[in-house]
Amino acid sequence: MMWRRLNQSGLLFVPPRWQRARTIRWLKRIHAWTGFWGALLFLMLGVSGVLLNHRSIWKIETGEPQEVSAMNVAVAPGLIRDEKALGIWAKREFALLTEPRAPRKEEGGKKAFLGKPHVEAPKWSQQFTHSNGRVTVEYVPGSASVSVRQEAVNALGLIKNLHKGTGVGLAWVLFMDSIAGALIAMSLTGFLLWTKLHGSRLLAGGIMLTCLGLAVVAVEPYLL
Repeated sequence: MMWRRLNQSGLLFVPPRWQRARTIRWLKRIHAWTGFWGALLFLMLGVSGVLLNHRSIWKIETGEPQEVSAMNVAVAPGLIRDEKALGIWAKREFALLTEPRAPRKEEGGKKAFLGKPHVEAPKWSQQFTHSNGRVTVEYVPGSASVSVRQEAVNALGLIKNLHKGTGVGLAWVLFMDSIAGALIAMSLTGFLLWTKLHGSRLLAGGIMLTCLGLAVVAVEPYLL
């Protein structure tokens, strides 16, 4: 009976010689096991995706980094000659794994103190961003100390940073590649199984085109 049904309505884009009950079983297994492999990560990606999508529209608060420690570390004057040297020194001194970068510049005009304008001393800054926080180092050229500050994020901030791949290494990138591969496999097998197990091909195509159309309508006004 199953063989007869397979002959009457085969799977989309599957050669006729593969239209067997065994094909259906293998598609189900691939769909199920790839889903099981990435189930918890799919949940994490979904939650963090909502946080990222609505952080500005719905003002969902994921928690700004909070300072947990700070100090001034003594250094020999003249040891640090530029911002690049500051980053190299901090990475070695504190055994940090990520690469330094200049933090975002704060907007501002003329500096004033007690109502009088003053020239502020130049200051070099480097920041090391990790998935659970960041370390900022600042140095005034010629001084005998480096200001260091550690900030941490909450659990929601950690999940958001993991979604974006912020402050992670190659191992995490490759692991997330496997999760992306699982999503691709689930999409392809789900597409093939849908028309076989849950209704007509016309309905499946209509759902896919509707989804694509809504995506285009939503993003089109914001394209350049």
